[in-house]
Amino acid sequence: MAKCYFPGCDAHANTKEHIPPKSFFPDLKRMNLMTVKSCKAHNNEKTKDDIYALANICLNSIKENTNDACDVFELNVKPQLMHNNEALLKKVLRNLSRRDETTSKFEVDSSRLDSFFDCLTHGVIYKKTNKKAELESYAVRHIYMNLEERDSRGSLDQGCIAMKNYCNQNLLHNPQISEAIEFKVKTPKGYSTEIYSVRFIGADFIDSIKSDSFNSSITVVHKFFDHFLVVSLLTRVPNFAKTPVHIGL
Repeated sequence: MAKCYFPGCDAHANTKEHIPPKSFFPDLKRMNLMTVKSCKAHNNEKTKDDIYALANICLNSIKENTNDACDVFELNVKPQLMHNNEALLKKVLRNLSRRDETTSKFEVDSSRLDSFFDCLTHGVIYKKTNKKAELESYAVRHIYMNLEERDSRGSLDQGCIAMKNYCNQNLLHNPQISEAIEFKVKTPKGYSTEIYSVRFIGADFIDSIKSDSFNSSITVVHKFFDHFLVVSLLTRVPNFAKTPVHIGL
């Protein structure tokens, strides 16, 4: 029997996980959605994190109540926020305050976003390569390009700002980088890339696809509603158990 797509999980894959979930798409734009074989823990049991992530993505993508993000929020998110005495709504809009006359700000639980994007990132990698990026070989970090990160003093985190600048200059808007090390994937006919699109970047990512395992660091760029960007960095770490040791005498 097939195993779950998620690295380190040996459970039987008795369900199919949509990546991203169907709830991210308007009803009329659900053609040829991507799926991977999954266990229950990495599908149905993570629904709350899926809705939490979708709520934050929609709230950061809605434009004048006319776009797909608005439709998805009204139909697929808003009803969920009202359950259990608005428990999820209170979590999504934690510490809500006014930023200026037209916008508001609220605190985001980054651990829940990370949990969602861990699954999505490993899901799309497995879908495109039929391989798992083993957890012990990679350090994973998600860069939320549309969100503000603040340090313990409440000031903007300068390290995060520098990382976002690097991503903008070298990964997102550099055609030479894209041409040299981006792995091009074919989009299924009818798939709505304006709702979700994904890019894969890695120095020897293409060669890795032809081998039994990944050998390089991998960058996955997620884009929702043509607006909300997340750069997922899977940085290859040394595996000393597999590294020859040379002793000089």
